[in-house]
Amino acid sequence: MKKYFALLGIMPLLTGCFKADMEFEDQYEPVVEAYLYVNKEVGNIKLSNMISFGADSLGGESITNAEVVLEGEDNSWELIHDDSIPGRYYMEEQPALIPGDTFRLKVELNQESLSALTVIPEEPPAVSMSSTSIYVPKVDAMRDFMGIEMPDPVELTWDNPEAKYYFLDIQNIESYPMSIMPDPPEHRPERPGGFAFQMITEPTNNNYYAIDIRQLEYFGMHRIVFTSVNEEYVYLYNSLSQDSRELNEPYSNISNGLGIFTAFNSDTLYLEVIPNYQ
Repeated sequence: MKKYFALLGIMPLLTGCFKADMEFEDQYEPVVEAYLYVNKEVGNIKLSNMISFGADSLGGESITNAEVVLEGEDNSWELIHDDSIPGRYYMEEQPALIPGDTFRLKVELNQESLSALTVIPEEPPAVSMSSTSIYVPKVDAMRDFMGIEMPDPVELTWDNPEAKYYFLDIQNIESYPMSIMPDPPEHRPERPGGFAFQMITEPTNNNYYAIDIRQLEYFGMHRIVFTSVNEEYVYLYNSLSQDSRELNEPYSNISNGLGIFTAFNSDTLYLEVIPNYQ
């Protein structure tokens, strides 16, 4: 998860909610965005700062001079700053991320200490798919497309007796995918992960999800990353969905700072969308 939230990019601009003659003192806060992924290298650790309530404030500058340490049950590792991506910290070795183990992130910055804990979530349960391939009519004109009958949604089901939370990351992984829609826009924006199409669902504690074919944009192979998440991720997601008139900060589990430190455990499925030439 690769991306899962860029906190600075989605924090509301609070100053617009107040009268122009009100003055606020700039508040400098370090922001941590740190994600651990089972069976992947540790490299999604980002540090920056946030400045709030100041009329001339910019904020968002990368923090490049911190000492960052990841502590496991029986070991600890000092992370390295990536000079090619300011604010990013990584490890040269891959620690074992065992479900149920607790990890602590410690950041030393300007004589201040930040820290956070997360637990590696369990592997997601096995998922049953109603189909691993589906045929979608391929038409050349919009007038024909509007009248076609789409296949039924692809249903995904899994056991979830404890109502744990999961999300799905649906990615078209074709190098040169063909558009389902006739006459698509000339310049579709590329998703952050480099995919032509990517859709990340909200966290759900249900045992069912239906992929409506109308949600997809391209034919070809789709990778579905089914991911277990911790409660702190759910809290963050829900806090970012608040009414824009509210002034609550996004959820944070960083002691003495802002941001998120959490872990993910995923399994992968595939769905192929095949053009049906009529």
